[in-house]
Order: sequence, then C-alpha cells, then structure tokens
Amino acid sequence: MLDKRLIEADASKLDELRDIMAHQEHPEKLHDIAMKAVLIEHGAVEKLTDCVRSLTSGKKVLMVTGPTLIQNTHEQNVKEAVYAQLQKSFDVEWLVISEPNSIVHCTPENAAKIQARLEGVDCVVGVGSGTICDLNKYATYTANHENPLPLIIVQTALSVNAFSDNSSVMLFSGVKRTVHSRYPTILIVDIDIVTAAPAEMNVSGYGDLIATWTAPVDWYLGNVIGMGSGNFHTAPSDMIRTQCERLLENSEKLAAGDPKVIGDLANVLTLSGFSMGLADESSPASGSEHVMSHLIDMSSGVRKTGICYHGTQVAVSGIISCILWDYLLKEFDPKSVDLDKCYPTLEEMEPRVKAAFGWLDDTGAAAKECWSDYQKKLNKWHAHKEEFKAFLDNFDEFKAQVAGWVKDPAYIADCMHKANAPCRYKDLNFPVPADTVRWAITNCHLMRNRFSIIDLLHFTGVWSDEFVQMVLDRAEALDAGL
Repeated sequence: MLDKRLIEADASKLDELRDIMAHQEHPEKLHDIAMKAVLIEHGAVEKLTDCVRSLTSGKKVLMVTGPTLIQNTHEQNVKEAVYAQLQKSFDVEWLVISEPNSIVHCTPENAAKIQARLEGVDCVVGVGSGTICDLNKYATYTANHENPLPLIIVQTALSVNAFSDNSSVMLFSGVKRTVHSRYPTILIVDIDIVTAAPAEMNVSGYGDLIATWTAPVDWYLGNVIGMGSGNFHTAPSDMIRTQCERLLENSEKLAAGDPKVIGDLANVLTLSGFSMGLADESSPASGSEHVMSHLIDMSSGVRKTGICYHGTQVAVSGIISCILWDYLLKEFDPKSVDLDKCYPTLEEMEPRVKAAFGWLDDTGAAAKECWSDYQKKLNKWHAHKEEFKAFLDNFDEFKAQVAGWVKDPAYIADCMHKANAPCRYKDLNFPVPADTVRWAITNCHLMRNRFSIIDLLHFTGVWSDEFVQMVLDRAEALDAGL
C-alpha cells in the first residue's frame, strides 16, 4: 500500500517531503531536493524582499526577465512591481533577454548574456515562465558549479514543470538537450500572478502533466532491459500520480479557472519538477512524448514559425504515446520477435540518423549532434541482449507491473477536451503541418541516447510508416492527432 503522506505531498513543505523520501524503500536512490523554500500562495511575491535577505547580506540584485508584458489579477504589471519592490532595499539591475522575433530561446548565447552581468551580483531574481527559469538555472550553474549564486524564481504561469527541477532544456546546434543545471534556491508561485496568466499557458501546464501516464513507464522499461541509469525508483511518480488523477477528474473546473484547481495544478506541477530532481534525471516526467515535441521545436526554425507552448505540444504527443503503450500492452506479441533481427549495426543506422536530421540546417550540425547521442544508445542496446531476452520471456510480468501506471488513450483525450486543451497539432498556438508531425513521430527515437517504447518498437521491427499511420488513425478516432 502506498504511503499516504507520499501521495498527498505538499510541495511547499520541503522538510516534510524530505522526511517522506527518507522513509521510502531504497532511499539511497533518491536525491535531495536542494532548495531552501517553495512559496505557493496568494500574494507570495510580496515576500520577495525577505526571501532575498534570507539568502544574502549583499545589496546587488540582478533581475532577469523576458520582453513579454505580465499582469496579475489586479492588472498590475508584475515585472514593474517586482522591480519597484526590490529597488526599495537593493541595488537592482534589470536585464531583459530578447531576440529579434520576441521569442526567447534557451541557448548558450542567451545564457551568456546573463553571465556577463554576474560580476559583483549577490542574488539573481528571474521573473517569467519556463524559458527564463531554465536560462537562469543554466547561466548561474555553469558560471560557478560549486557555489552558484542564490537564485529566486518568480513563476508567472503554470506552463511547465521545469521551475522546480535541477535541469535545463537547452538548444545546442539547434538540437534540444536536457542538461544538468541547478534548482532555484527559492521558488515563488503567487496564485494572484499565475491565475492571471493566459488560460492557454495554464492549460499548457496541465498538458505537461499528461506525461505522467507515459514517461515513468518509458523510464521503467529502459531500466528493465538495461538501457537506463539503473536508478529507477517508484516514489517520484507515486508522489504525483494520485494528484494528477484528480486533475484529470477536474478538467472542466480547470477550464473554468476554478481557483482551487489552479492551486492544485501549481502544487502538482511543482511536485512533478521535484520528481525529476529526486531521480536526478528528467525521465520521471519526460519520455517518448517529449521527444516528439522536441523534434517539432527543432523544425520551427526551418519552418519559420514560433515554438508552441511546451505543455500543450507535449500533451498532444502524450495522446500518441498513450496509444503506443495501449498497443504494446494489448497487442504486442513477444513470441513473434526474432532476436537476430533486433540489432542493426552502427553502419546501418548512421546514414539513417543523418538523413532524418540533415534538412534542419545547412552545416549538418544538428544531424551530427543527434548521431553523437544516438550511437551511444545503439552501442548500449547491443551490450544488453540478455536483459532484452529476459524481458521478452517475462513480458506478462512486465505488463502486470505497469498496468496501473498507464491510462486509456480515449480517457486522456476526453479529459483534455474537457479542459479545453488542444488535442491536435494543427490546433496548437503555432499550428504544426501534418508532414512535420509525421516526420517528428517517425524519427523521434533517433534523436537522443535515452530509451523509450519507440526504440523497442523500432528494434523489434514494428515501427514503420504504416504503423505510424495506424497510430495517427487511432488518434483521429479520438478527435486528436493531426
């Protein structure tokens, strides 16, 4: 029976959460949540000055934002209000990260803009959504791994779960990579600010949590067949699964902006970020659904379009991943697998990987980056044949273990419809054309080192253009997909 304290965890009670984790089985596999405080409440931002003082006796604060106007429920300009509050007690420099198209990307170049202003700074305050958060985490961590500057993040939307983890999703040579960075020292989630965020941004956070029903199963699968880090633990996902179920049940209330459900969403998103930190990898909340989304993002430059809200794009991809898991658990026949045909060579796969990503840039840098990571996965796959054979032999045991971790794709799609969340790629804030979607789904397993259900289907000969079309047809029957 699950620990009730675990499944009812409160993200703002860090000491209690640490005690809960210390009492789980094999606690040595769980990493500390290296944060000082999380504030989730109405008017939380009013405590910002006290938060800074709790971290430093110094006087110089660097405030980092993007260019977008953000208002709270009282129609106050949040950034101006934060700046005015800090100015009363500190010497504040306000740095606005911007790009010509007004869409800020998580690139080393933008992180360098922050690092160029860190000399003499005593505390960094980031105000914004996921991109600003990730840039601040990455910039302060890479500037000083051992002793990064105190970092306070004022979260302005419930758009993603990235505010409370110790990694950053960065673009290197046009390829998205999740890299280790650091936690914010303090996270401030002011309900008066996040409630006023555009509805589609908070729906994006709801969408990011759809990965709860696919990513942990990908994580477990990889570890069972020797392709993971060996650090799998049920607690990070157990901590959020029950509360995520309640969010699904309250999808209509979320669409109506119910304050209680908004508060629940803030708590679960923060816990979801913690789940990645506890595992010291993003696997508990990022699986096959995220890789599909990453590829769509990677293609945006060539398509000359903006990047969609992360969570909503992940959620649409999550329906696809739910269909894949539904297929694996109900239709996949392990006895039909020919082991000798499951192991393509490096020579076979290199041109395929490079062909899949060569069109993204003229230099071939993206294709080279993807092949660099993918070949590590392929080498590891060859080295763990015995684990895979055992997996096939014990497939019924595997199914029994994960049965409670997945959701029926029809139910997920229905809940998303009730939440007014986009269920089709063409309905995202930057519509994604069908040919790009097919490319992203078909080739997403070729992008990175981490193993997912799509790698399994590929290596066993199931994955093909025809199979992808079948999956899209099943999504279409749910009023989802393309």
